[in-house]
Amino acid sequence: MKRHTPFSCLALLLTVAIAGPQLRADGPPPAAEKPAIPIVVLHGTSADMGTQHARQLATSIDYLHEHYLKVFLGTTTHRLLAMGAARAFEQKFLPEHLAEVNAMATQCGMDRDEAILAQCFLDLTPMSACSTITLPADAAPDHIARFGRNLDFPSLNIADKYTALFIYEPTDGRYKFASVGWPGMIGVLSGINEHGLCLANMEVKRAARLPMAMPYTLLYRTVLEKCKTVDEAIDLLQKTPRQTPNNLMLMDADGHRAVVELTPEAVVVRRGSEGASLISTNHQRGEDADTAGRCKRYDFLHDTSKSEYGKIDEAELQKMLAGASQGNFTLQTMVFEPGSRVMYLSAGKNSARGTFTRVELKKYFDEPRGS
Repeated sequence: MKRHTPFSCLALLLTVAIAGPQLRADGPPPAAEKPAIPIVVLHGTSADMGTQHARQLATSIDYLHEHYLKVFLGTTTHRLLAMGAARAFEQKFLPEHLAEVNAMATQCGMDRDEAILAQCFLDLTPMSACSTITLPADAAPDHIARFGRNLDFPSLNIADKYTALFIYEPTDGRYKFASVGWPGMIGVLSGINEHGLCLANMEVKRAARLPMAMPYTLLYRTVLEKCKTVDEAIDLLQKTPRQTPNNLMLMDADGHRAVVELTPEAVVVRRGSEGASLISTNHQRGEDADTAGRCKRYDFLHDTSKSEYGKIDEAELQKMLAGASQGNFTLQTMVFEPGSRVMYLSAGKNSARGTFTRVELKKYFDEPRGS
C-alpha cells in the first residue's frame, strides 16, 4: 500500500479542491434577507482586536462556520485534507495575524485549526469572479477620482446575509484600515486605509499549489497595514512571497492607479493612463487594456467608461457596476472615493442593484490613536 506523506496529502487536497465549492446549503438560512450592514470597530493589540471581533460577532462566526464553511469545503475527506493545509499555512502567518486569530478562536470557543482554515480556504478553491474599475478625476463632472468594485462569490443562501464593515485601529504602528468582509475572517478582499490607499482582488484561473506563502487575504491586509501609496504597495508585493495567482486593483489618495497581476513567480503591473479608466476582471492581460472578447464584464466596463467619460459620477458608476454584475452571485458592491475616505456600500444578493449606504471613514481614521 502506498504511504502518503503530509505534503502528498496536501497535494491531493489541492487537486480535489480545484473542482470548486459544493453549491448546497445545510440548515435554515437566517430570517432577514438584507439586514443593515454592521460596522465593527476593533482597537488595540492584535489579541485585543481578535477578542473584540469574537465578542461582537460570536453568534455569526459560529453560524458561518457550521452552515457555510463546512458546506463550502464539502465532504469529510475534503475537510480533513483542508485542515492539513491550514496547519501548513499557519507557519506562513505573520505573528500579529496569528495572535489575532488565536485570540478570536479562544474568545468564541472555536477550534484553533478551524479558525486558521477560515483565513486560507480561498487559496484552496479556485474560481473566476469579481470586477473592478478605477477612474481619474476628469472622468467625473464633480472631478472626484473613484474606485468601483463588485465582489462575486457563492453565497449558499447564507454569506449574502452576513457582510460586515470592519474598522481596524491597531496600536502597534500599523495603519488603520477598513475592510468589507465576513465575521471570522481577518484578511482583506476589499478595503481602504487611513491614507486613502484602496485595494480589491479578482480571482483568476490557477493550478493547485502547496502552501508556500501567507494566504492572499492576509497579504492584502498587510498592504493596507504598511503602505500609503500605490508604489509602496507594489514594492511590498514584489518583495513578499506570494501564494496564489490573483489580480489586485490599487488606487491611492492622489489618484494613482494600477492593476497588479500576481503569481508566485512574478508581479506584472498595468498602470492607469490619463483620460481613461483602468479595469480588471479575471484574466491576466499584461499591458493589453483594450482587446475585447475575453470577458463580457470587462468589455462592458471598458466600452461604457469610454462612451460616458466625463459624466461618471458616483451614481453613474453604480449603474456601471450593475451592468457588470453577475446577478445573485454578486454579494458586495462598493464605490471608494480615496481622496475623501468615503465609501458607498451595498451588500446582499444582487448587491450592485441594491441600496448603497454612504460611509464617512475619516471619522474613524482621524480619531487619535489610543482614544
